[in-house]
Amino acid sequence: MSENLFAYTATNSGYSEGTAGAINGERAAVATALSAVKNKIDNPKLNGDPAFFNFFDRNSSRLVLRQYNYTSTSEPNRIIDPQGNWAVPLYSQGWSGVANLHGVATSGRWLFGTGYDLSKIAVVDMDSDYTQTREYAFPADFPAFANPYADGVFHGEALTVVGSKLYALFYVNKGSGYATYYDSVVARFAISARGTLTYDNAYVTVGKNSFTLDLYDNKLYVCSLGGMQNAGSGNADTNLCIVDLTNFTQTGVTTVTITNPTQKGDFRDISILDANNVYIFAGHYDSGFANLVGSVYHTTLANITTPANWTEVVAVNDPSYLWGTDADCIRLWFVTGTPLAVYDGTPTTAVTANRTFSITEMSDYTGGNLNSACFIAPSIPTTRGLNLAVASKSLASHIRLAKEARELAEKAKK
Repeated sequence: MSENLFAYTATNSGYSEGTAGAINGERAAVATALSAVKNKIDNPKLNGDPAFFNFFDRNSSRLVLRQYNYTSTSEPNRIIDPQGNWAVPLYSQGWSGVANLHGVATSGRWLFGTGYDLSKIAVVDMDSDYTQTREYAFPADFPAFANPYADGVFHGEALTVVGSKLYALFYVNKGSGYATYYDSVVARFAISARGTLTYDNAYVTVGKNSFTLDLYDNKLYVCSLGGMQNAGSGNADTNLCIVDLTNFTQTGVTTVTITNPTQKGDFRDISILDANNVYIFAGHYDSGFANLVGSVYHTTLANITTPANWTEVVAVNDPSYLWGTDADCIRLWFVTGTPLAVYDGTPTTAVTANRTFSITEMSDYTGGNLNSACFIAPSIPTTRGLNLAVASKSLASHIRLAKEARELAEKAKK
């Protein structure tokens, strides 16, 4: 049966308006059998910064579409059936606790959302038309949290639910802007039956400028750039932190580093299919922020801490700003900004894409840009690993990195 497998938003070249579309096909189909369905939301146009997120309402896969308007008050968030009519949302609700949504996760009837601008966690009742019931500012509303950064500015990046616990990733700037970073924080909260959150007196620090919180086998995998994005080199402090949830203390954090990261680049994404198939993307921009230079590597969980044993499967030297990967048992997806590349199977050696989708296949915007990418999980999800994150992978925080890279590229031209 043909399904929508991948949701995306695209904008025109000036980021003044946007549209939404899907990659459609059978879940077991080869890449060449997939097709792009553009303009699934097109009249009226979306604004210039729309993004999708996938989550589960119990066993039903859902999408939430946010439109960031660069103010503290968000546009209404649209709740969409990914296999239904995207132009007619199931619900449309504003959530005051989230102005720039970056991550969602669910537990029972409760949806939790966090965003970059306000550093809050919003609690949304899915059984009450997706209305927000409460919000928590972090760290202000949790006095038991021993804030290690007196002058730190926190930003909500990602959420994951495991059992009755919510794990939240906050990256931390020293002051405003994105030039200086402290180590990021992963904090744990207990979820009550009423959807209230209690700080669980537990947090760990991970790398600087962190943006992923991928769950596999009761561990969280956090990619960190190690600082701001640089022209011509990676960051010496870039790393991948593996957080063991059975030992949620600093001693339970394993840090993976790359030899000579200034040349190899920053950790930019990770996708874990199973113990034998792990994909890691690392790279940095060239001296003028024109191209990103890097590699997608294949490895195993056993070798994840030994980068010398990784195998390059895709070499990258291309212009773009939005980057990310996702692997399922049928294919490897690689978001490379304007084209989307799809590789059949689980490549373990160097490969070329079996199918690419150009921006004009995915939208009517010649010279346009992919603004967000979201992998749609099927309803009644199948567990991979011991625990299932109640949210599918969305490249929300990657959108932030894309925006920053665009701004740095414009500065480099002056």
